[in-house]
Amino acid sequence: MTNEELQQEIDRLRQPNILNLEQVKRFCAWLDERRKLGKPGRAVGESGLGKTTSCLYYVYQNRAIKAPNQSPTVPILYVELTGSSCSPSLFFKTIIETLKFKAKSGNENQLRERTWYLIKQCKVEIIIVDQAHRLQFKTLPDIRDLFDKVKVVPVLVGTSNRLDTLMSRDEQIIGRFASYFSFEKLLGANFKKTVKIWEQQILRLPEPSNLAEDDEVITLLQGKTEGQIRLLDQILRNAAVKALETGINKIDKSVLESIEGDYLLAGNVPS
Repeated sequence: MTNEELQQEIDRLRQPNILNLEQVKRFCAWLDERRKLGKPGRAVGESGLGKTTSCLYYVYQNRAIKAPNQSPTVPILYVELTGSSCSPSLFFKTIIETLKFKAKSGNENQLRERTWYLIKQCKVEIIIVDQAHRLQFKTLPDIRDLFDKVKVVPVLVGTSNRLDTLMSRDEQIIGRFASYFSFEKLLGANFKKTVKIWEQQILRLPEPSNLAEDDEVITLLQGKTEGQIRLLDQILRNAAVKALETGINKIDKSVLESIEGDYLLAGNVPS
């Protein structure tokens, strides 16, 4: 492999991919049900289990439709909250920015009215609020009003404990969001299956590594990732790059061991 070919492969491995894994399929089916029934819901799980990637896949499957001199039709609106505390004004500004409208100044009431107008103009059916655990408690009534007054279906996505703790403080909110989807860790046969899919569809090295058939490799990866798909993705991509850079066309246990020390989940202090 020439230096140019090697760099092309490394660049490819650094590009994000979204795979339609079994959990992604179940999540999309659950969102389809929310959309059909017109009922809110919440999707929860620990960090690193693929919540954001799954949301983006669903949005990709239901892309916005643009027409000349008209507001775009955005059936599925995805917004990702940033910062540690999202006030009502920041929530509305995030929606306005996501819909690519420039007018985002004004007081809270003006922003609320503008947001409601834009949502109706863009024919939004579902609004997926990612990192919803960052919402301030006083923003929850505006989430409720999206459903009650604007007739759009909100789906809140966030880490289990923080989102459920926030929502449990408002009886009306928790009642409306009783339907939930739980993102699970990769375990057992599902972990092996995912490793195999990653090798075949993401890594695509010149020679097969057969990682899923090596019990020692699977044990190493399970222990290092604790079932987090995001961390599994990082480790396997890093190992693939390492293998190519050292002139090896596949990943073996020695390659994994050479990079596995670079990854340590918080709280897992080595003895």
